[in-house]
Amino acid sequence: MLSLSREHHVALVMARTARRAASENENDVMARSAAMTAAVASIEAHWHTSMAAHFEKEERLMRIARDTLDPQTVTRILAEHAELRILAAGPCALEPAARLRRFADLISAHVRHEERTLFPQLQSHPCVADADS
Repeated sequence: MLSLSREHHVALVMARTARRAASENENDVMARSAAMTAAVASIEAHWHTSMAAHFEKEERLMRIARDTLDPQTVTRILAEHAELRILAAGPCALEPAARLRRFADLISAHVRHEERTLFPQLQSHPCVADADS
């Protein structure tokens, strides 16, 4: 779980950057547009370099421990992963500021929920410690 928690720190930093890009320079349209474009590009790059693999690892661990996990937690995590894939993986129907705000809000809440709810449940499963590598 430690490696996943470390990756969560990066996600929280990205959330802060996305939130700032969506709200800063509201009077300077060109600067705001450039900041939002850079933030979206950073999120998309991070998706391809690590976030997709991070989600796959979490989902693999949830499959291993599914018999002991709270079903509502599993449903919530999988639904959030699906929405985050849409927000992070490439073209999105939302305009950039709305996309960045939604990504920031969702990834922040998602990380908190995993750290406080999912990870303790996973750590209590006897097979997860062996699989968490």
